[in-house]
Amino acid sequence: MQNRISVQGKRVFVFPAIFFTGIFLFYLQAFSDEIHINPDTDHLELGNKVFYLEDKVGQISIDAILNSYSQKPWKKSTADTLSFGYTGSAYWIKATLINDTDEQQSRLIEIAYPVLDYLDIYFVHQGKIKSMYTLGDKQPFSNRPIKHRHFVVPLEIMGHMTLELYFRAKTSSSMQLPLIIWKERTFLENGQKQLLGLGIYFGIMFVMAMYNIFIFFSVREISYFYYVLYVVSMSMFLASLNGLNFQYLWPNATIWNDESILVGLSGVCFFALLFVASFLNLHHTMPRLIRVYKLLIIYCVLMILGCFLIPYYISIRIVIISAVLLIVLAFVIGIIRWLAGDSSARFYTTAWVALFLGGVTLALSKFGFVADNFLTKNAVQFGSAIEVLFLSFALADRLNIEKKIRYEAQLAALENEKVARIAQAQALDQEKRSRLAQEKALKHEKEAREAQERALSIQKQANETLEQRVYERTRDLEKVNTKLKELSTTDGLTGLKNRRHFNEMFHYEFARAVRDKTPLALLMIDVDHFKNINDTFGHLIGDDCLKMIAETLHEMIRRECDCLSRYGGEEFCMLLPNTRTQGALHLAESIRLCVEKLKFSAEGASIPVTVSIGVVTEVPEKKEDQERFLNKADEALYISKQNGRNRVTIYETETNADRTHPLS
Repeated sequence: MQNRISVQGKRVFVFPAIFFTGIFLFYLQAFSDEIHINPDTDHLELGNKVFYLEDKVGQISIDAILNSYSQKPWKKSTADTLSFGYTGSAYWIKATLINDTDEQQSRLIEIAYPVLDYLDIYFVHQGKIKSMYTLGDKQPFSNRPIKHRHFVVPLEIMGHMTLELYFRAKTSSSMQLPLIIWKERTFLENGQKQLLGLGIYFGIMFVMAMYNIFIFFSVREISYFYYVLYVVSMSMFLASLNGLNFQYLWPNATIWNDESILVGLSGVCFFALLFVASFLNLHHTMPRLIRVYKLLIIYCVLMILGCFLIPYYISIRIVIISAVLLIVLAFVIGIIRWLAGDSSARFYTTAWVALFLGGVTLALSKFGFVADNFLTKNAVQFGSAIEVLFLSFALADRLNIEKKIRYEAQLAALENEKVARIAQAQALDQEKRSRLAQEKALKHEKEAREAQERALSIQKQANETLEQRVYERTRDLEKVNTKLKELSTTDGLTGLKNRRHFNEMFHYEFARAVRDKTPLALLMIDVDHFKNINDTFGHLIGDDCLKMIAETLHEMIRRECDCLSRYGGEEFCMLLPNTRTQGALHLAESIRLCVEKLKFSAEGASIPVTVSIGVVTEVPEKKEDQERFLNKADEALYISKQNGRNRVTIYETETNADRTHPLS
């Protein structure tokens, strides 16, 4: 009995011990999450794998973070996407990456929210900052390391390396941080899908706008014009929200980029109010509402002006709340008109239901009430696309109703005319009246058929003419584009290819040499004492000198694959694929001798012309060595200049040592 009690007592202590040990291990794992990067990791969302720290005054620096990490109240994220709503605080995000393999792993880090004002990214290894990036839409778009509408930076992590990532974000917009690590291939594939979706959406908006603007000019109905302006405002708002306008339209307008979102959304509200009033004819159908409605229109105008006067973090909240309330108002008005028997209101109400759901979802996401994901991020795009389609249906239905009314009025007029004609012809015989009526009906049918055939013929001719004009225009554009491309890669003075063309060919030939393990030679040629020629005889004589040397160099080219370009000023570059040292030296010396023998004169005086040449030849091993390869050629040219000019210097690499030295 005593042994039984002892065993039961031990069980009483064992089970709580196991329970608390499990809780301890759970929290230990929760606060030591590490993100493992391996070759199979194509796509990794970091939302629930990171820690975050709120900096309410925005004064914590990276040094303070690194020196006192354990003392800061870091919290573990549990959401798939970090979203803190509208806040004046700065936020620090920390993630620990581990490469378990022997090989270096290359990835891309994407922060898929393009309206963050300030975003600093730090790569820390063993407590020291390895590299950092300063991003945000307050920086010009050209400052981004990767030109993308989202914030994208490269990530290189060596084998068996632990790398800490720190992100600092501060913004006047909604604080959302969708952090994703991609392989480059997967990132490009995903980007294509996103661009396809955006293209479909903005394509729908463009087609709807163009279609209805043509109808507006045809029927002169103001509702179509308001509808087009509404579609344009919605497109501007969503293009700015998705970072497309900042990338393609105003990459340096950092202040206007924020204001364009406010102006676009305010314009949506303003033109939506005008469209609703015109389409539903509120002046006659709901006259009591018009006075309040006019006040709302004035409020929208003031809201647009306030976008330029009120701070963004205040304006955006006002505009979003106003947009949601106006959507609700438009929806309620549509329900009232539908119940009143307005048949066009059924399409109208359905359209506003779609936009209402999308707008409310986006607003809740921006204020942090719902999670930020693909559905919430694109809710307004889905809703607005459905809305513009149904509004277009509503306009078309309204047009059909008006046509029907006119048609019925015409029928009534014809009927009255017929009655009058019958009353005047009462004395005539009934059979004669029937025969005449039948002949008239046949005549009308024949005229209608002939008119229809003429209309079809005119339409066919117009289509053929339009197709021919489109074909000719397309052909002319192709010719112009071809000419522009040729001009963009040709030096206007010498007729040689310019530095831009050289850079393209150099990247291509260098990559091919790395891939095929073939030698690549580069001759960097500089005209000696060219500045003296310019200063003494003028720039026109200098230009003639450069032209003569360019013609001489061009005559030395023997292979189609060789690339001769004017590198800048009096400097030329000759890229020789699959060329070894002896061939490159022989060609360089031939060039030097040919230039030395040139007979160039100005103002009756003979001007000696010589060139200094730097040569480098090697079989490149890595694409990343391009800059080093160019520097070698430049250093060899510099040595030629130092050693008296009019000479060829080759930069050689010692085969049994790690260092390099120039050889004249």
